[in-house]
Amino acid sequence: MLPSLHFSEIRKIRKKLRQIEALEVLHRELNSEEAEKLSHKAHLRAQLAELLAQQQRIVDKEPSKEEQTEQLGFQEKQPEDTTQEPMKRIYNDSSSGMSEDKTSSPESRLAQDLPAKQAKLNYSCETQSSTSSFKPKDGPSDFGFASLKRAWEATQFRIRLLKGHSDIITCVGVSDNYVISGSRDTTLKVWHVPTMSEEKNLGGHTGGVTCLTVLPKDYCKILANSLDMNSTEKFVVSGSVDCSLIVWALSTGHSVQSIYTFSAVSALCFLPHKEMIASGSDGGKIDVWDLISKDHIQSLRAHDDLVSTLQPHGPLLFTGSWDGSVKVWECEGESTRSIPLRHLRTCDILGHLVSVRSLSARGEIVYVGTNRASIQVLQWKTGAISKLTNHSTESGVTDCVCQTRDGLLLSSGFDLDTGSSFLNLRSLPDDSYLATLCWPTASRILCVATWLTSSGGHRWITGGEELIVWEQLPANTKDKSDVTVTRMSSLDHKPVDTGSEGETELSYDEEDVEEEEEDDFQVEQDGSRSYCILL
Repeated sequence: MLPSLHFSEIRKIRKKLRQIEALEVLHRELNSEEAEKLSHKAHLRAQLAELLAQQQRIVDKEPSKEEQTEQLGFQEKQPEDTTQEPMKRIYNDSSSGMSEDKTSSPESRLAQDLPAKQAKLNYSCETQSSTSSFKPKDGPSDFGFASLKRAWEATQFRIRLLKGHSDIITCVGVSDNYVISGSRDTTLKVWHVPTMSEEKNLGGHTGGVTCLTVLPKDYCKILANSLDMNSTEKFVVSGSVDCSLIVWALSTGHSVQSIYTFSAVSALCFLPHKEMIASGSDGGKIDVWDLISKDHIQSLRAHDDLVSTLQPHGPLLFTGSWDGSVKVWECEGESTRSIPLRHLRTCDILGHLVSVRSLSARGEIVYVGTNRASIQVLQWKTGAISKLTNHSTESGVTDCVCQTRDGLLLSSGFDLDTGSSFLNLRSLPDDSYLATLCWPTASRILCVATWLTSSGGHRWITGGEELIVWEQLPANTKDKSDVTVTRMSSLDHKPVDTGSEGETELSYDEEDVEEEEEDDFQVEQDGSRSYCILL
């Protein structure tokens, strides 16, 4: 049996890895102390891999109940060890171990072979045939789903790296054949997708760029006329920790308008029903701006912590925050120009234990990505919440959820134990699991945008440590795919109902975050306020 000291060490290492994960998504540049903590990531994962391997070896050697009963038939009956079965359950919930190479020390061996060991620990992905016994819930015919699943199991992607940013990419957008990326290095870049070349570098912010929104074509014509510019001009708006919004003309790469917001901007979107811009701040405020009149229309104290995402959906606006809540706002009806947003409902996911990273609305359903391993499925009118499995273990983060135009739900996953990253695909509206896409050197995905080519193929852009264009190859291509299509058997499970808002049950790892704090791993956004508490 694994000593309790080792089990406690596993928990402590996972807590530290969660703190490092929180450092990675800070919008500002890391200070020297934070960068030093980040540098311990590989060493901590090597330690954790060795402990998990020891744990798995013990589980593999532990006799089953039948074997124990058979042994007792030949031995004098001994007092029952009441601690064995609970500990066995905990072991079996952990990720699989790795074989041990006894020719070198554990630390040096893990430092050299970590990538290979990460692959063995990588989510228990299993490549399965199209004869899977899984049946989608409330979805189309079994034949239709099986055909779709087969198509995705056989799909191939080419991935191409866009190099130019010197820090993590925090936001991405798409305009025709162009990709726009924003980075913590304070710049935005415009990329021409067919040639994979950098077209323009947009410099003007003095702090990290946190968010951007590409304005729709119809509104671009109105804005261009107000600025005495060509009516074919296209615009993008960016937000930054330097407390400003900047409107950029894509044809020239020049700033045409700047707004000082008095607080760091953390999220941004266009409100189509009002033809206005909404921005979220690191202090929980939502502000509404009219770019034509340059007026500040509305300011709301919406959340108790950083506003991480703003997503319009029809006449509604959904907002998510690091305070663990999702709020719903009406953009029309009783709203007027002077009061464009009216609060409809607040839904708490897991309170202060969870920070909302992204969300995607579909009718009365909102898919929510958080700093936890599952996708939270919120029925915003009733407050009911269920969970979709997004990892094979609880030690993961779901940074991104988004929908494609042809009815797919994309969700990113990041395994804290191994540092591995992947994308999961589900069919809508039934949420049936299709496939997992990954590749050996995949880095964490913090933002994603999707579009379809003229032939109906998928193109995606993902950002994080790397900026990558995903291009779906034709079905009859002879080119080799850069992406491995796998399956996680645990994702075939149906959504788990967890009750109403605020009543969601915590997993073992989530309950653990409340127990003890370690001051040496606390993260601060500024000198006065702590945004990331030990998780």
